Amino acid sequence: MMDIVFDCNLCELDATDKVNAIKELTQKTESLKSLSSLKQFQASVIKREEEMSTGLGEGVAVAHGYCQESKKLIVALGISHKGIEYNSIDNKPVHILFLVANPPDSQNEYLHLLSSIVRLLRKEAFREKILNTATPVLLNSQLKKYMNIIK
Repeated sequence: MMDIVFDCNLCELDATDKVNAIKELTQKTESLKSLSSLKQFQASVIKREEEMSTGLGEGVAVAHGYCQESKKLIVALGISHKGIEYNSIDNKPVHILFLVANPPDSQNEYLHLLSSIVRLLRKEAFREKILNTATPVLLNSQLKKYMNIIK
């Protein structure tokens, strides 16, 4: 299995629309903001969103795109208590925004990770835990624990 970087620093997003929320989350995520190809990654995610929204409903979106520069899958998490207009399938605002960056040669791991995250996010208790966790270290630990259960 490929290495996964959980860079879930619990950043509160100020943006209220999907494009700016994606840009803000990438700029606040340590493992992404230092990439020389950050703008390309942002464009990849935004292009994917233009093709089909990743707003899953229940206040959740899982944006994703290719990241040529990274050798690891990167998972970032942004929280918006205000809500982000995201064109979700239920037309409700997004409060939990996961962002997954994957190297082009990790398609199987990438798909496994995306399906694992989506399965977890379907659980109301998990969504509430994310929204109510105040400590980034605790959240990272919980995410790794949940992801190990699913493997």
